[in-house]
Amino acid sequence: MEDRVQKSKVIKIRFPEEETKELALSYVNALFVQSGVDDFFVTLGSLVPPEIKTEEDFVKFSELTAKPLFRFATSRENIKRFIDALQQQYDNQVINDEE
Repeated sequence: MEDRVQKSKVIKIRFPEEETKELALSYVNALFVQSGVDDFFVTLGSLVPPEIKTEEDFVKFSELTAKPLFRFATSRENIKRFIDALQQQYDNQVINDEE
């Protein structure tokens, strides 16, 4: 019987800039994540903060409704890559606090 060796290789994924520019761009300030047994379900959304003029206005809000913009599901392995990529970008982001 022939032994088969499983090989792995890292392949870089590239998104063509011209096609990426054509995608709709939405501002996301609401995030909801649910986990399943082996995957994660992520909903991204947007909400406009309510106008709060008085303490009474503040007290009456116990929940805000966001507009869902996009939902995706991905594996545990991919969510880890996603978190790592975001963390690297976050750590390397240049913030201009000198103004």
